[in-house]
Amino acid sequence: MRHWPIRARCFLVGCFLSLPTLSAFSAQSQPGADALPVWSIGQPKENRYVSAHGLRAFAGGYSEDGLEIWTFPLQLASDYRLVFVIDGRSEDALAYLASADVDPLGATRHYAGPGFTVRERIETRGRHPGVIIRYQVEGKPVDLRARFRPSLNLMWPAAVGGQELAWDAQAKGFLVGEPRRQFRALVASPQATAHSEPNNDRRGSEFGLPLFLQLAPQPCGARRCAELMFAGQSERDEDVHATVAALRHAPSEEDAARFRPAGQLRITTPDADANRALQWAQIALEQAWTCNARLGCGLVAGYGPSHGARRPQYAWYFAGDGLVGARALIHEGRFERAAEELAFILRYQHPDNGMIWHEMSQSAGFLDWAGDYPYMYVHVDIAFDFISVLGEYLRASGDHAFLHRHWPVILKAYRYCVSTLDPDDGLPRVPADKMSANEQDRLTDELTLSAAWVEAASAMSGLAEAYGDAGLARAADKAAGRARKSLRARYRDEAGQRWVSGFTHAGKAAESTSPADLAAIRSGAATAAEAEATLRQLSSPAYLTAWGLRSRPETAADYDPEAYSRGSVWGLGTAMAAETLWREGRAEQAATLWRSLVSWADADSPGHLHEVMRGDRPEPQRESVPEQTWSSAAFLSAAIHGMLGLDADARAKRLRFAPRPPAGWNHLDVDNVRLGDGRIDLHWRRHADRVDLEIENRGAPFLLIWEQRGGGDAAPMVIEHQVGAGRTRLGTP
Repeated sequence: MRHWPIRARCFLVGCFLSLPTLSAFSAQSQPGADALPVWSIGQPKENRYVSAHGLRAFAGGYSEDGLEIWTFPLQLASDYRLVFVIDGRSEDALAYLASADVDPLGATRHYAGPGFTVRERIETRGRHPGVIIRYQVEGKPVDLRARFRPSLNLMWPAAVGGQELAWDAQAKGFLVGEPRRQFRALVASPQATAHSEPNNDRRGSEFGLPLFLQLAPQPCGARRCAELMFAGQSERDEDVHATVAALRHAPSEEDAARFRPAGQLRITTPDADANRALQWAQIALEQAWTCNARLGCGLVAGYGPSHGARRPQYAWYFAGDGLVGARALIHEGRFERAAEELAFILRYQHPDNGMIWHEMSQSAGFLDWAGDYPYMYVHVDIAFDFISVLGEYLRASGDHAFLHRHWPVILKAYRYCVSTLDPDDGLPRVPADKMSANEQDRLTDELTLSAAWVEAASAMSGLAEAYGDAGLARAADKAAGRARKSLRARYRDEAGQRWVSGFTHAGKAAESTSPADLAAIRSGAATAAEAEATLRQLSSPAYLTAWGLRSRPETAADYDPEAYSRGSVWGLGTAMAAETLWREGRAEQAATLWRSLVSWADADSPGHLHEVMRGDRPEPQRESVPEQTWSSAAFLSAAIHGMLGLDADARAKRLRFAPRPPAGWNHLDVDNVRLGDGRIDLHWRRHADRVDLEIENRGAPFLLIWEQRGGGDAAPMVIEHQVGAGRTRLGTP
């Protein structure tokens, strides 16, 4: 359980993977319209997380530690490793690991030894609860020994007992079960020739000891091939043998289609590294979409090695993380998926008081999760964020059907927010048995929460107006105005010329933090002079590093560069700060901050952004998750909503475009911007004496508001133009 404490070098090869080659390992194709991107790692032996993601399964880990195999909600195995049997000798395959390729559908590890090469392809298939690993050997004969520890256990905190292991001769694999026969796993290979012998000896027979399957690759053209399947079963209508067959024969085209949906937003800048990071942020967001047979489909918070007992950080559901992801989906124009995520979050709203939940394990469907465990309804801030993101969704999508369908529970969530308000100042207080964003300090109230109330009340005013409740719209707008004034009185330390981030239960003012400072600006509580001073302070060395923004300055009394939240650099916080800076007109400062995150995509798991970096050097903090969904989502949102200044209003048929690219970026191409059911391409060019914009509209006419900033502090030039179907060209004088 965690929460960002705010409101919230390997050699790269520019290659692509052609769909027909995924299972056959044939030569990579030249880049094409239907190609999927590949990220290549030249040194994968240490500190490079590799993974394969599916709707019901994933495999992931560091090569030096071994991989985990999951079919939600079950962990099937851990410590998967490969051993080569060469001329009768067993050799650790890690010693021969030369490179790795990662693409949206899986990972390929390449091994090279004297006179032989081996390619190992790890994938999932659609909704099948299983993982398939395919091997291809060239050169001298090499047998493969797959080693792993069987698990067949539910994700933390649930558990399965009484696991039993047997050899299934017909399937050529290990069949793992338990007395009730609800949970099963099958690890099998048609090329298996030898295996560990299950035994019932009085010593050395405990479950969970390492097992092996030895495979003899068979001729497949000019090479020799083998395959290994891990299949799981957690529901009565599933069967591990059927899953093994499906993994072997299911085509990959449906999986590939997930990563190039029709009309997907595409951003092209002059910076190839930024382009790649943006594309992979979109991929990471899609890879986070998972399905649980009992809970439904939603965004998980990330992927990483298990902490403790079967806790693969963070491959389960957090509503707050899901809202950050939903916001990026809205900015991408993926309204249907955003609606699915919002509906998933509402599905588990507290039935009595309307509180939005915080956290659900993949095993929650087997437990009384809300009644027996303290993780479900604990964060007050999530309900505030939900209302704000829903407001963004309605404005961008125009989906009034969603609003009307869910209005009773939306109203219940808003009333929960209202129930936390102090009658004296109209600002929220954290109930004694709950917490807000700052889990470490457990404050009675937080500036970020109060700012979130300003945003939520403003959003609710718009939602109520759209629904037709004029009285609620006026009341919510009035509440937002009151809170904005009270926020300043409560959290502004005039003597210290700073913003207080909150108050302890003893009434002591907490330290200043960069998230709280930025929240004061976003809420409108800060004056122009105060905002300028804050933003200038955040650009000082105490806060700013070459890899992002510290959550606390080096000068803070409790600063700790190694700690999770007291001076470390968060991807989410850095991206949100960049977006705020763009909104406040500090384009160069914003661009510097945002571009500092580009290198994160190559810091560990290829294409993915870590959760948090150390505060004193660009190195992942020891608790950090290598594939953190909200880091990628916020990076994407900052680019779309901040750098590009895109803001769609479907009801008004209006699109705002206010590009503020870094200095030296003289062209931007933004294809498939969504406005209602239409798609719009924007091609922006900056010349020495003018700026040109070409619009291709494949939808209904709309009003374009183009804000073009010049140099220095000059006010932006605003061009309003009614754009019809087809191509339109505009330019600045």
